[in-house]
Amino acid sequence: MEDTIRPGEQATRAMFERGFRTWSKLYELASGDSTLPMSCLPRLETAFPNHPYFPENPHVDTFSNAAVARGKTTWANTRDHLPSFQDEVLFQVAWKKKTRVLLTSDPQRSTTVLPDIFDTDNNHIPILMLAWAYVLSARWAELIPGACISQPNHDASNGSGEPETGKPVVSVNVGQVEQSAMNWWKYILTEESGWDATFCSPKGVLQSPWSIKPASEHRFVISGNSTESNSTLKQTTVSSTAALRYLSGYCDFHNIHNQSQAAITAALLIPLAKYDNRQIELAIPKLTGQSEQKREGLTVSPLAIESHGQLDRLLTLSCNPRGLKGLLDSIFFEPDVETNICGIWLQGSFAFLDAIQDPHQLLRTVMKRDLELGFLWLGVFLTGAHNRCLREARGAWWPVDLSSAAWTGTLASFIQAPVLLDTLNEGKISRADECRLLYLSHGIDYTTPPLFPFPPFGYTAIEDTNLDVREHALCGMTHGLAYAYFTWSCKDGKEVQQHCQNRVQSTIIRPQNGQIANHHDDVIDNYEGLDYDDLDSEDENSEAVTRNIFTWLRGEDGFPVAERPIREHEWIDNLDSDDDSPIEGDVRSTVGGNLHGWIARVSTQRSNSI
Repeated sequence: MEDTIRPGEQATRAMFERGFRTWSKLYELASGDSTLPMSCLPRLETAFPNHPYFPENPHVDTFSNAAVARGKTTWANTRDHLPSFQDEVLFQVAWKKKTRVLLTSDPQRSTTVLPDIFDTDNNHIPILMLAWAYVLSARWAELIPGACISQPNHDASNGSGEPETGKPVVSVNVGQVEQSAMNWWKYILTEESGWDATFCSPKGVLQSPWSIKPASEHRFVISGNSTESNSTLKQTTVSSTAALRYLSGYCDFHNIHNQSQAAITAALLIPLAKYDNRQIELAIPKLTGQSEQKREGLTVSPLAIESHGQLDRLLTLSCNPRGLKGLLDSIFFEPDVETNICGIWLQGSFAFLDAIQDPHQLLRTVMKRDLELGFLWLGVFLTGAHNRCLREARGAWWPVDLSSAAWTGTLASFIQAPVLLDTLNEGKISRADECRLLYLSHGIDYTTPPLFPFPPFGYTAIEDTNLDVREHALCGMTHGLAYAYFTWSCKDGKEVQQHCQNRVQSTIIRPQNGQIANHHDDVIDNYEGLDYDDLDSEDENSEAVTRNIFTWLRGEDGFPVAERPIREHEWIDNLDSDDDSPIEGDVRSTVGGNLHGWIARVSTQRSNSI
C-alpha cells in the first residue's frame, strides 16, 4: 500500500544519491578552482549593499543580560496587489559577558582551521583578529548611545605584561610607528584584554558584541621603533579611524593585507561564539619577525572597508547571529526538495561531506556552493564554529531569517519564490504556493513565515483552500515576496528608513552552485563511491520538518477532509504531543518551545475540515 507521506524506497534512494552527487560536484568544482578561498575575500569590500546599518541615535532596549536595537522590514507584493506588511528584527548590540579567546600551541585544543593559502610560519591572523575586535568595538561605541571604549591605565609595556615572564615569547614587530600606535598594539595584545568596550544602563554594565577576554600560552612582546617619546604623549582613547590606520600600517609593513581580510571575517563571527556560548581557540601565531617581500598584484588596505559605510554594514550584520546562522546553513537548502524527503537529501549530502578528511578542502567545498557567502564561511572555520553549523544543518533544524536573506540576496526558504499557480487548470494548487499566498495575505494566523526552509509536498484542491488563498489564486495577478525597505526605531520616537539601492524593491535571489542537471527523483544511477548503508530510512528529520509545516499550514482551519490520510499518518497524528524537540543540533527559536501542540486544540473554520 502506498504511503501518504513517505516517499517510496526508489525515490528515497534517488534523493540520497542526489544529495551525494550535488556535493561531489561542488568538491570537484572547488578542487579545480585555484583561486579559492582567496577570491572570496575582496567581496568584503562590496558585499550586501542592501544590508541596513545603524543610524544615528538608534533606540536601544536594555535588559539585565542584553541590549537590543530594533527595526522593521517592510515587505511588498511584487505588483503591489496585496498590502505591504512588516516584520520586526532585533539586533543584539550588547551582551552580558566577554568572549574568551584562547591562543594555544596544542593542536588538539585549537578547533580552528587556518586555510592552507596562508603561510603557517608567518601567521598573523590571530593578532589581526584581536585588532579587528577593537576596531569593530570602537566603531560600535561611536554609533550606539550609551556605549564607550577605553584603555585602562595599567602598564602594558611588554604587550602581555611583566608577570608572565615564565611563558615563551612571541615578538610582534610593528615597524617604525608613532608612539600612540605602539601603545595601541600593546593594549591589543595584553592578556585579559587591555581595553574595555561597555554599554552602561540602569540595569548594569554590558559588553560590546566583540569584547574579548584573551588568554595565551605565550607572551606577546611588541618591538619596533617609535617616532616620538612616550613621556610626552597624552593618553587618549583610540578611535575606530585611528585604529584602522594603525592596523593598515601593520599590514603594509608585513605585506599581509590578505591576512587582514581573513581576520575580519573571524572577528565578525565573535558574536556568534557568544550566541553559542563557546570560546574561540586559535593557534599561537608563528612570526618570522621580518616584513614579507612585496608581492605583485592588488592588495586592499583595511582603510578601504571604511568607505561607503561598508564597515557599518558588516558591523550590523555581525550583531544578528541568528540571521548569520540562517545564512550559513542556507547552502544546504535545495528549492525543490520537499519536507517529506529533506532529511534524505541531507543524509546524502553529509555522506559525501563526512568523507572529506582535509578541512581545507571541506572549506573550499562549502564556499563554492554560494561564493557571496564564502567569506562568512571562512570566518566560521577560522573561529571553530563550523562543527556546530554543520551539525545543525545535518539535522535539518536551522532557522530561516527572511530579512537577512533579502538583504544579502540569499535563497534561504521556499517562501521567497514567486507564486507559480501552474496547476490551476487542474483545479488544484501546490501546497508550497498555498503557503506563499497565506503568508503574502498575512492573515492574523500567518504573520510569521514557516520556520524551516523546505516546501511542503503535494497539492490542495482549490475548493479546499483558505478564502484568501482562493481569492488570490484566481485573481489573475502575479504574486511574490519583495523586500521594500528597513525602518530603524530611533531615540525620541523618530524613525529612519533605509532603502535598497536606487530605491527599487528587491526580489533578486542569486542561484546556488552545484545543481545536478537532468536528475530524476525516482531514478537510481548507482553513483560511483556511494554507499547506501549510510541511508537511514526512518528519517526522523523529515518527519519533524513535515509535522512543523503542516502545523503552520493547517493550524487555524484544520485539515480538509481530503487530507484525512495525512492527518492520520503517524508523522502527523501526534500534533498535540509535547515531545517535538529537535532531532539533532541545538538551535534557539524566538517562537517558543512547543511549536505544534496547539493545532489539535483550536476550532476549525472550514466547513469540510476534520
